[in-house]
Amino acid sequence: MGGVDGVNLTAQLIGNLIAIVFALASGFTIYYLLKSTVGIRLSEQEEIMEADLSIHRIEAYPEEAL
Repeated sequence: MGGVDGVNLTAQLIGNLIAIVFALASGFTIYYLLKSTVGIRLSEQEEIMEADLSIHRIEAYPEEAL
């Protein structure tokens, strides 16, 4: 029923839809697992101190501190 070598557009669309649903489900699962275990945001104090100092312990622009 059309297509090349027995593969038609409908089969390709269904395969792509399955891949998209799988990728979204996997992504949301990983996101919520990380959010509930180690967290994905800095604390309010770390946000005020800035990520460079709170995470990496370095100044982002040391020349401005002079």
